[in-house]
Parts: sequence; C-alpha cells; structure tokens
Amino acid sequence: MKDILYTVAKNKNGNLIKANDAEKGVEYFCPECGKKLILKKSGRIGEGSRRPHFAQKTLTPNCTPEKALHYSFKNLLFEKIQQQIISKTSLTISWHCKHCNDEHSGNLIKKIKKVKIEYDMKFCKPDIALFDNDDKVFAVIEVVDTHKPEENILKYYDENNIILIQINLKSDKDIDELENKIAHPDFVSTCYNPKCDICGHYLYKTKMTIIEGPCWNCHKPMKVVVINGGLEREGNSGGPSTFTIKEIEIARSNGVILKKHDSNTMQKKYLANTCANCGKFVGDFHLHDYEIPASLGELPSTTFDIGFYCSNCIQVKYAKN
Repeated sequence: MKDILYTVAKNKNGNLIKANDAEKGVEYFCPECGKKLILKKSGRIGEGSRRPHFAQKTLTPNCTPEKALHYSFKNLLFEKIQQQIISKTSLTISWHCKHCNDEHSGNLIKKIKKVKIEYDMKFCKPDIALFDNDDKVFAVIEVVDTHKPEENILKYYDENNIILIQINLKSDKDIDELENKIAHPDFVSTCYNPKCDICGHYLYKTKMTIIEGPCWNCHKPMKVVVINGGLEREGNSGGPSTFTIKEIEIARSNGVILKKHDSNTMQKKYLANTCANCGKFVGDFHLHDYEIPASLGELPSTTFDIGFYCSNCIQVKYAKN
C-alpha cells in the first residue's frame, strides 16, 4: 500500500467525516489515535494537486495512515450495514467462489438480525460480526490492509460454520469505493453448491452449451452440443461420446441431433453431433472449431446447468491411474 493519505477524520462529536466533506476552521481528530489533524484542501484541481486529505499536526508513534484507513473503512462499513438492517433494505454481494470456480451472489442482510464491531468471540475478534435470528454469529467481515487472518482463525470460522467475508484495502481511495467493495468482496468462504457424498468437497456445476453454427460440409445451420464437467469431459473435449442417457435426452430436447458414427481418428463408433441436412458429423476432436468462435461471440450459443460433478473425486481417480 503506497501513498496512503488520511482521508477520514472525526469531528468533535465523534462522527467520521471524509476530507471531501470537511470544512476549514473546524477541528478534526485522527480516528486511530485521537490527535488533532490539519485539513489539506486547496480547492485546486488538476495535475500536481493532491486530493483533499488530513495531516497529523504532530507525529504520533504507532499511528499510521494505514491504521486510520482500516479503522475508518471498518466503521463506515459497520454503519452502512446497520442502516441496511434497520431499513430492511437488501444488500447484494457477488463473489467468485474458490470452491466451485463459479459466480455466486446473495442478499447479505437476508439472515442478519444485528451487527457488532470488534465483537469478542473469545478465540478471535473479527472486524465486524453479523448475527442471525438465533443471536448466533452467522458471518464475519474482515477488512484486510496488510495482514490476512491467521490460519488458526480461518480454521475456527470453518469448524464453526461461520462465513468469512474478506475485503482487501489497497488505497485510501477505497473509502470512496466502499459500496462497491462490499458488493464485490475479495473472498467469501461459503459456496451454494452441494457437497460430494463421498469426499465432502463442494461439487462443480455441470454445464451444457448448445452452439448454433454452420455445418462444415453443407454449411446449413447445425446445432452442436458440448459439456463442461471435469477431467473426464475435457479429455474428450466434452463431446457427446461421454454423455449420460439423461444428458443425451436434454440435448435432443433442445434440437441437437445425436447419432453414432464411425470415426477413423478414434477407430471406433461413437455418438456425435450430426447435421440434419447432409448427415455429416462433428467429431470430438473438432468441437473446438465451434467452441472457440462461440466463446468469442462469433457464433450464438446457450449455456445452462444440468447437474453437478465432483472435481476432487475425478482428480483422485486420475492420480491413482
């Protein structure tokens, strides 16, 4: 974190005030150490001029802009969540899930009854604790500037089914991006997908994509289907030769023609995407001719979820082989 400025201060009433909203002639204090701050607000705009900020009147040991930023962001976020709970207004957060590599979103306020800042949980003291209707800590928010939560704390959250929401701070400008930072946290420990009955890992979604492109032979419209569903699929380009009976039915119900054909490449007969006009087929090794243009938006395609698979079990299976 470089060039961090004091951009938030407290007024004499203890309220947090951003430098942009501060007025000259008013006393302001450091939110971290309580010492007086000087407002630096020139009013000039352009190259070479620094954005409005506060400065320490006298340097205080152990008080840094990073600590003040952490304190200010944490408290402003606490106030925002508290207001959302009181007004019963939804607060949607979205995140990329590390468990299933998918995108999730949900209303943070939906299960939250109250919120506390630096709540003492005996084992740890999270920046913000969120309580459910049973008055139990349902989730915690950790605001990270330099040090992430220690492994033993992460383990504690996991063992007690407490959702960790982590927001990483990189600049004092994050204060002005507070709503976006909570709407898109850097990490959320929970996953909406079910867990595998065998190994207990979160399952991945099996996704079917139907691509509408021209037949390579007659150039008439042709529907081609592929499935993303783990190493077993990837090894065969996700083609129909790996489909289950249910997946075949889903593909056919969406207008895809699947028939068995002799493949000179694979030296066997297998199920493949087939042109309704000329009867030619697209082999598993040529599906990328349709997948790549579709991923670039050059061919229309539709992707939808059709079930789940366990990536961990598949990897274990391949490792043994």
